[in-house]
Amino acid sequence: MKKNIFIYLFSFVSLILIFQFVNSNKIMLDQQNRLKNKQTLITNLKDSLKVEKRRFFDNVYFSLDTNEEAIGYFDDLDFPVNSFLIKEAVYETNLLKAEASLVPYAEMGGKFLINKVKVLNHKWLIADFSDGSFWGELMIYYQFNSNGKLTFKVIDHFLYPKN
Repeated sequence: MKKNIFIYLFSFVSLILIFQFVNSNKIMLDQQNRLKNKQTLITNLKDSLKVEKRRFFDNVYFSLDTNEEAIGYFDDLDFPVNSFLIKEAVYETNLLKAEASLVPYAEMGGKFLINKVKVLNHKWLIADFSDGSFWGELMIYYQFNSNGKLTFKVIDHFLYPKN
């Protein structure tokens, strides 16, 4: 009888060990697959980050904020100059009457307003404008006069055709 109990106990323990071994292998293989997937995802994200960094630096290459020579051009002025100040001055032209606006197009259903501005350097900026139906872009020359007032001159402009 004692011999049978040991045989049953040994068989039971053997079955538990086999179950644990198989289950551990499945868990280990699953963890390895997850690890491979995560490593692939991390590699893809790193590659995407490199591409986005390159695109970012390409986009800010022509920008007053990152151009040391253009920023140095304003060092002689008695007041601080930054792209925010210039953008605000351009947006304030939206408040002017149509005759004094920077947008050289007559109203076609609504007043043309400048929506987006990018200050390229110490002399030029580009602006996007729209009236809700039509839109276009402007290339603008800007300059600070001796008393610190900004003056604008539209160099070129175009209006996209309505589809």
